[in-house]
Amino acid sequence: MNFLSALGFILSKTVYNTCTTISSCSESKCDIIVQVERMRGWIHELNGNTQLMRRLHSDPTYHNNKQLQDQLDSAITQSNALGLKICGALRQFETRAARSSRNDAASRIARLQYAATRALYADALQAHHRVLDAVREHQLHLLQEQIRLTNLTISDEECQSLLDTKNISLFVDNVKAETAEARRALRAVEARHEELTRVEASLREVRDLFQQLAHLVAQQQEQVDSVEYYALQATEHVEYGGHQLLKGTVSRTKARKKKVSLIICLAAGFLIVLLVLVLT
Repeated sequence: MNFLSALGFILSKTVYNTCTTISSCSESKCDIIVQVERMRGWIHELNGNTQLMRRLHSDPTYHNNKQLQDQLDSAITQSNALGLKICGALRQFETRAARSSRNDAASRIARLQYAATRALYADALQAHHRVLDAVREHQLHLLQEQIRLTNLTISDEECQSLLDTKNISLFVDNVKAETAEARRALRAVEARHEELTRVEASLREVRDLFQQLAHLVAQQQEQVDSVEYYALQATEHVEYGGHQLLKGTVSRTKARKKKVSLIICLAAGFLIVLLVLVLT
């Protein structure tokens, strides 16, 4: 967990405790915390499924235990569903944070919690992807070992083609094809192939989730660029306003001087007229 995720987590807990203990807490802040806690719960479930997958696959009896294999498939399906839910919730939360252009406490909390939750989700998704990669590599290794035990020299593409077409007669020659050992080896190869197919499908779904997450990151970058543009515009307007204010100050000083000069002239004229009248 990086510094931003840790800071978001601490802030989430602090604001959540404040909302539950102080009756004057605003409804918007509490609603933000409720949404964040729900997404954090889903991320926690995703991490739990990742740990379960790692534990199931490390079990020595996994490859001969159908129940463990079904549990692993169920965990992968649940993780994919959780990933879609989290992506949808992050999109909604991002839209809400983007609409809030104010700089109040609720807006700052929403932006910080979005960034921290997205970072937590990215970490959880990467851990899930690493486990799926490990499962796939292990299954591929077992598949190659099964082929080696049958004393065959075929490529991975040929093995894949034979399994896809169900053409099993090429694995052994005439007499050995009917032996129990060859049939057991073939069944093991087919089982490994099915597991590889399931894992590859899960990897494709995880790749789609990564693409959605990258789209969210790109959208946020566009918003940051827009904010920077408007900030530069505001700076230019402030500088222009300062120049205009200085011009106004100079104009007001000149007008005041003209007014004083006019008053002096009028007073002098009035005194001259009055003096003429008195003398005449």
